[in-house]
Amino acid sequence: MKIRIHHPALRELFDQFRFAPTRQQHKYMAAAEKLMLIIDPEQEYPYEFIVYRITGFRPTGFKYEDCLIAGRELLADLRVWLSQVSGRLEVPTAMQQEPIFTVEALAERFSVSEKTIRRWEKRGLTGRIYVFEDGKKRKGYAESAVLQFEREHRDLVTRSARFTKLNQAEKETIYQWARRLAGSPQPLRSRNELLKRLSERTGRARETLRIVLEQMEQQHGPCDALPASRGRLSAREAAQIYKLRRQGVRMCELSERFNKSRSSLYRIINQHRARELLNRKIDYIDSPAFIAEDAETRLLEPPLETLLADSKDGGGLLTRTQESALFCRYNFLKCLAARERAKLRPKQPAVARLRRIETLLEQADCVKQHIIGANMPLVISIAGRHLSAGLTINELIGEGTLSLMAAVEKFDYTRGYRFSTYAGWAIAKDFARKIPAEAHRPDRAGGSDVAGLPHDFRLGNLPDIAAVEQAQHDLISVINSNLDPRERFIILNHYPLDTGVIKKKPMTLKQIGDELGLTKERVRQIELQALQKLRHSLSPEQFDLLTG
Repeated sequence: MKIRIHHPALRELFDQFRFAPTRQQHKYMAAAEKLMLIIDPEQEYPYEFIVYRITGFRPTGFKYEDCLIAGRELLADLRVWLSQVSGRLEVPTAMQQEPIFTVEALAERFSVSEKTIRRWEKRGLTGRIYVFEDGKKRKGYAESAVLQFEREHRDLVTRSARFTKLNQAEKETIYQWARRLAGSPQPLRSRNELLKRLSERTGRARETLRIVLEQMEQQHGPCDALPASRGRLSAREAAQIYKLRRQGVRMCELSERFNKSRSSLYRIINQHRARELLNRKIDYIDSPAFIAEDAETRLLEPPLETLLADSKDGGGLLTRTQESALFCRYNFLKCLAARERAKLRPKQPAVARLRRIETLLEQADCVKQHIIGANMPLVISIAGRHLSAGLTINELIGEGTLSLMAAVEKFDYTRGYRFSTYAGWAIAKDFARKIPAEAHRPDRAGGSDVAGLPHDFRLGNLPDIAAVEQAQHDLISVINSNLDPRERFIILNHYPLDTGVIKKKPMTLKQIGDELGLTKERVRQIELQALQKLRHSLSPEQFDLLTG
């Protein structure tokens, strides 16, 4: 299977390099190798910077102007591209002015495994495809690239060289130690505890010791003295661990109950945290202010209490400035969370990144609660006007609160409108859809339900169900006057405006097409033409009432 370059911006850039002369392609490869040595996998890099470091030119008027590429993804795509272009050029090692090492030769030089060399590639060790003396094409590493990697990662190289491969005698010794520890007067509760003690004694990693014990048991047969391995946890058990931890169960209790080490438990918990964040819907209203260099300092530095300090009349109502600041902060927090989530690795999530995403979303939820709390008088006022609709005041407030929460998510603060106006129409429109205006049941509700409410909670100048119904009737008149019969049929069936007790279910474009003998795509085209006509005849509020 051919390995592809994943990022579209890099894929398009490298496709352009294919038409460059051979000498120029060699220059691009050398520049890319130097770039790989300074790339941090955890950082992001502008597309313009990458192009400049490889070609020496700064692009102008390009479509990826604001594109940021994760360092890990950049390294992976550069490795793929170097392998592809060097394999295509078929450069013999004999033509090189310096020694070229194979994977095997490099592993022998540093006393590490070939797998370790592959891991070093992910850290910046650059290699190309060369044609060696035997006529075969293989991955090779220039001596200059190896020496530079060694200088840049001296600690990594030294640490890797300390690891030695266990011989059979050493494995037998470890197995005998394990049996003695298992038979000691102090019983071992689990295999993890055995591995911990062996690790302290031998200086080897627990995973290495686990594999050694499994191999030795296969050779000598199962040993009853050794604690049995717990094996892999099922998905249900992993979910149970995450749930218990969230409920406050201590790690030592979880370790004893599931016979797993703390590191294994933390890995399982963090994977579930990452999965939960990746499945969460994070939508926000974007703004040019979010991409400024000082955006985080300027938009988040003022404490939330400062923004709410001067609420009008002390009743919790927000001024226009406060509304704008709160919605800006709310959407910016979600924007930051979405950016951080894009860098998240589901299998190996960074704990610091998980914590930052969760903190940002918690702060966003806190801002949202302030907005909802400040606008509850709006909900109560509209609910108090429609007690004759057959619901109690608590039921109406509950429905109105749900509408208010949805309005917070959809409100575009960048347009400069007041949120109270937008939310008022949204709540009234939802009431008009969910509560039949013809239903009058004073036996279930009456004016006494709101008699005890503060006067400030019964605001005026807000839309009610009657206003929305009148707007619907006006809409139908405009539709009948401006559209031909086929356009009318499509609009009135795809966007039903019935105000009766039994609401009409909207028809899909396919259902409408079957009725008219048209394809779904043709119905969509006619609908767009009709909406363009109505856009010139309706006010923004009426058009939103039709299509919202």
